Amino acid sequence: MKDDKKVLVIVSLTALVAFGIIFVFLNKKTDNVSVIPTGLTEQPANETFSGRPLTDIKFERTAARLKRGEYLTTGLLQCFTCHSPRSWEDPGAPPIAEKIGSGGTVLIDDSVRRVIAPNITPDKQTGAGTWTDDMLSRAIREGVGHDGRALYWQMPSSTYRNLSDEDLASVIVYLRSIPPVYKVVPPTTIPAEERSEIAKSLMPLTEPVEMPDLSESMDRGRYLTKLGECLGCHTSHAAYNPGLFAGGNHIDRFGQKVFSANITVDPSGMPYGPEGFLFVIRTGKGGLLNPVMPWISFKNMTDEDLQAIYAYMHTFPPAKHSINNQAPFTLCEICGMEHGLGDNNKRETPPGIKLDPDLYNKYAGTYLCEKYNWTVTIVKKENKLIFIPWENGPETELIPQSEQHFLAPGWILPMHFVENKDEYITHLVEETDEGQIYKKIK
Repeated sequence: MKDDKKVLVIVSLTALVAFGIIFVFLNKKTDNVSVIPTGLTEQPANETFSGRPLTDIKFERTAARLKRGEYLTTGLLQCFTCHSPRSWEDPGAPPIAEKIGSGGTVLIDDSVRRVIAPNITPDKQTGAGTWTDDMLSRAIREGVGHDGRALYWQMPSSTYRNLSDEDLASVIVYLRSIPPVYKVVPPTTIPAEERSEIAKSLMPLTEPVEMPDLSESMDRGRYLTKLGECLGCHTSHAAYNPGLFAGGNHIDRFGQKVFSANITVDPSGMPYGPEGFLFVIRTGKGGLLNPVMPWISFKNMTDEDLQAIYAYMHTFPPAKHSINNQAPFTLCEICGMEHGLGDNNKRETPPGIKLDPDLYNKYAGTYLCEKYNWTVTIVKKENKLIFIPWENGPETELIPQSEQHFLAPGWILPMHFVENKDEYITHLVEETDEGQIYKKIK
C-alpha cells in the first residue's frame, strides 16, 4: 500500500469456516508477506481522533431483543470465541459455559505488544458492569473503548459498523443479561505509535444504520456475510491476488497457524451444494476444521441464514486456487506463499478479445474511490491496458472481454468502465457487491 511499514488488514474472525476469523490484524510487511489491496481495508485518516461524545441512550430490555441478541452474539458475531476461555481439547474449542464473556484470551503476545480480550460480563469490579449502553455501542461499532482509547485492530469494529441499530441494541441487551463473572484481566499493551495509527483509522458513526430487508434472501445473505467478514479472512493479502474469497490468508492466532480456504464456486474452492455447506458449518467438516475457524459459533445459526449466505456467496466469480493445511507445504505460484496443494497452482492469463489499442487511450487516467479517498491509475503500455492499484504497486494487465468489461488476473475482481452519452469514461467499477466504484478525475 502507500505505507511501506504498516497496513491495516482485516482478517475477520468470522470467516465462516470457510470463512476464517473475524478480527482485525495489523500485519507488518516483510519480504515474504505482501499486502491486501487497500480498497478492501483502508479508511481515510482521522487526524483529530477523540471518539464520538457519549450519549445517555439506554436500550429497552425486551424478550425479542434478548432472544435476537443471544442468537447474534453466540452465532454470527462469535463474541465469545475471544471474550471467553475455551476448551481447546474439544472439537471446535467451545467457550467454557460457566466462564462465558469473562475474557482473558491472549490474542497476540510478541516482543512489542500483548493483546488480551477483556471481561465483558456485567461484573462491576472487573467487567463491563459500570459501562453505559453507549460505551458498549461505541466499542462494538466504532472501536473506541469505554475510557475513550482506540481499541486494537482485532476488535472488528470495522466489520460491526454494518450491524443495524436494532441488532446492536439486541446484542447489548443480551450482554447485560449474562451472569457476571469476577475475573481480573490484564490490560492490552501496545506501542503508542501503533495506538495512534489505529486512532487515525477510526471514524465515528453519526447516522442511523438501518436493518436491511431480511425477507429477501440476497439482502439477508449480503448483511450476514458482511457481519461475518467472510471477505477479510478468505481474500489473500498477496500482491498478486488469487481473487475475492479465493483464500490463502495466513492466520496465526491461538497458537495455531492456518491458511484460509478458497470459498468461491470453483472446483478448487467450495463446489458442493447447500447441504454440504450446512454440514461443514454445523460439524466443522466432521471435526476436521481447525478451531481458528469459529464454526463452533456459526453452527448456532439457522438453516435459513446459512442458506442465504451460501446463495450470496454464489454471486461471486469462481477463482482457481487449490489450498489446504495439510503437509507438504509447497510454493504456490499464484499467491507466492507455501501451503498445502501449492504446487497445484499456476498463474494463467485468461483469453480475451482483440480491441483496437487506440481505444485504450480513453480509459487511461486517474480514478478516485471516494469511499476510501484512494486513487488508482490506468495506463496504456505497449498496446496493453494496465491497472496500477497504488503508487509503485504491482501492474495488472486488464484483459478485454468487451469494450467495457475486463478481467484482471492478479487483482480481486473483474472490472468494467462506465461511459456517458458522449462516450467519455466517467467511472471504473469493480464488479459484484463487494467491489468499489472509482470516479475518473483526470
